[in-house]
Amino acid sequence: MMQRLAPIILLLVGFFCAAQAAEEVDDLYQHRVEVNSQAATERTNALREALQATLLKLSGDDEVLASPIVDNALRNVRDYVVQYGYQQETEALYLWAQFDPAQVERLILDAGGGIWSSLRPKLLVWLVQENEDLQRRMYAADSEAIVVQQLRNAAQRRGLPIQLPLLDLNDTMTVSVIDVWARFMDTIDFASQRYSPDGVIVARIYQTIPDPANLELVTDKWQVDWTLNLGELRWRGEATAMDPGELGAAVIADVTAQLAARYRISSESDVSQQWTVQIDDLPDLTTTIAAEQLLANIPAVNDVQLVAYGQHRAEFSLSLTTDPARIRQALDLSQELQAVAVEGEDPTESNLFRWIAEK
Repeated sequence: MMQRLAPIILLLVGFFCAAQAAEEVDDLYQHRVEVNSQAATERTNALREALQATLLKLSGDDEVLASPIVDNALRNVRDYVVQYGYQQETEALYLWAQFDPAQVERLILDAGGGIWSSLRPKLLVWLVQENEDLQRRMYAADSEAIVVQQLRNAAQRRGLPIQLPLLDLNDTMTVSVIDVWARFMDTIDFASQRYSPDGVIVARIYQTIPDPANLELVTDKWQVDWTLNLGELRWRGEATAMDPGELGAAVIADVTAQLAARYRISSESDVSQQWTVQIDDLPDLTTTIAAEQLLANIPAVNDVQLVAYGQHRAEFSLSLTTDPARIRQALDLSQELQAVAVEGEDPTESNLFRWIAEK
């Protein structure tokens, strides 16, 4: 039975910061576009394309690009440009542009979107494809397959750190195509440990099965289904296409949309608000105080109060100057806590975590 407690006053000695396993993406406000020349018209079009890509990286939300507010901004794209220049690489010419962070963020918020911070989970992608002859193959990090190239390009465009397994002797002795296809997660997770990812994506590409009674309605020949495990959080999705090479990009688009929906800070955020967090597996009050210290030292957390403790679970009330999504991200990706997925609950609303720092 949980008991209500008076606030605990902590004397913090030194500086404590939760270790983050996530990766800092440092190019969110810049982008480059391949061009044919330095002509004024082509330069304007390239700047517009670069701004669209920047908005997508920051928000993870394709719907933002459809906003009339964004459409108007694209017509006045130079108002958002800090600097631009040209880069020549072998036979390709690129226009590189840097945009003003404050203006771009305000544009996203005005368009009804949210901003996804630069701290993003590093994901390991196990990708397997079944061909027309029902033969399956896994894709390695050095693969030149179109589906892998599209996967990488989409991840770069959307600011999502990913990697594929090497599929060297260590991998092939640990995990097989059958393991990945069947999603034997214990085996996959064991094989993934050497890469130290924050999360694991398992994606399967295969031909769709048409309905014999409605063959004329068949539009997409190929399908991908994917799962993402991030701590104890779970996401899944699927997409279809006529060309299997397009499905790598479809996976990334879907994954980033799901993650950004959990972590981005929207225009509806209050300047100051309260948020309740519950942490399980706290064996004693000393460990509970350590958990409170962790919460107190997260940026934008003004105050933390322990309001209940019992049956190894503590409930904390946090006073924030930011959206809870930013705090939830720091907790999801910390090495001390593990997010707990609650059945039937939207993972973007979960506030339950498990203490793992001393296990």
